Formats: sequence, structure tokens, C-alpha cells
Amino acid sequence: MKRTALVRIALLVFFATPLVLAGCGTSPPSKFYVLNAVKAQDVSGKVTSDPHAVALAVGPVTIPDYLDRPQIVTHLAPNELAINEYDRWSGSLREDVERVLIENLSGLLASERVLVVSWQRRTTGGYRVGIEVNRFEAVSSGSVILKAVWGVASHDASKVFVTQAFSINQPLSGKDHSAVVAGMSQALGALSQEIATSVKSLIATRGIQPPTGTTPDPGKKK
Repeated sequence: MKRTALVRIALLVFFATPLVLAGCGTSPPSKFYVLNAVKAQDVSGKVTSDPHAVALAVGPVTIPDYLDRPQIVTHLAPNELAINEYDRWSGSLREDVERVLIENLSGLLASERVLVVSWQRRTTGGYRVGIEVNRFEAVSSGSVILKAVWGVASHDASKVFVTQAFSINQPLSGKDHSAVVAGMSQALGALSQEIATSVKSLIATRGIQPPTGTTPDPGKKK
């Protein structure tokens, strides 16, 4: 009896294992997404090439820890998040946000003779924009919420000119993650527009700062 029972168990395990493995193989392939800058026709100009342009360094940009992951996060309820295992960012979300802001502001401020660069690029003179993102995800109501605090300071952050809270509830055109990422890009476009308007006002008040540029590398031969 015992021998027969053991044989039956062995056969069940033998035949069940391929079924389990087959089930694992049916997982959907991962999809990867990237944020996009606003379309060319939505900005006021092209990237400036003026050698005497004022520099605007963008960053640092910070995002909440719960968003700092490869998977796209959605908000299902006040205390519930969904981590979408098969819908992922193609790289760092924080770096993607910074890149899009730089691209947007480059177009929006080109007519003001402003050269927009990453804050990690050493500059002398000009301004710096820091952004602290507090929320940036889709919600179950069918929109993207972006809440952030941003400020404009001198290039060395020794003087702060503007500090502003930003909030937008951007409706989505669909329910899939392509629509979510598109909505997130639109929300960043609105944030870029607000920052650009503030920078234009500063320039109108204070004027173009002295010629700026990257600090030369002391180890580089002329």
C-alpha cells in the first residue's frame, strides 16, 4: 500500500512540474516607457546658441522614495499603491524628469537668451532652479497628479528669488500606461511653463546677468 501511494505521489509531482513551469512562461513581456518634452510647436523658440546667454541650471530634482523604482506606480486609494511589474521606466524616473524639464525650458526660454543646462554642469553666474516633487502618479479617477515645490536662486544658491508650490490634476486620454505617461509629460509641460514665466519676469526685473558659461577644466589644454 505504502509503495503504491509513493508511486502515485511521484507521478503527480512529475506531471505537475511541467504545468507549473508552463504557467510561469505565460507572463506578459515587460513594456518600457519614457517621458517626452512638449511638442516643438508648443514652445516659443529653439535652443539658444547665444554665447552671452544667461545660464539657467536645472536641479537638483528630487522625487519621493516610493516613486524611485523601475516600475510605474499608480495610486488606487488614499493608502494603497499599485506597483506595475510589467510596465516600467526605461531608466531613472528622477533623471527623466530633469531631462524633460531641461528640454522644455530650453525651448520656452530661448527667446530670452537663456541657456538651460543640468545643475551638475558647473556654471558661473545666472540662475538655478531646484524642484522637489512630492507626488507624481496616476490616480484611479483617471488623471495624473503632480505636486511640487520649486524655487529660483542664484547659481550658487546664496540668494533665493522665488519659491512656489505647483499642483496640477492632468486628465488622461485613456486608461493604459501609454496614456498615463503621456499625461505625466503634459503635467511636466505645465510645470515648465510656470517656471519659464517666473524666469522671464526675473530677467525683465534684473536684466540679463553678465556673460556666463561653463567653468573651464583646469586639466584641459587650450
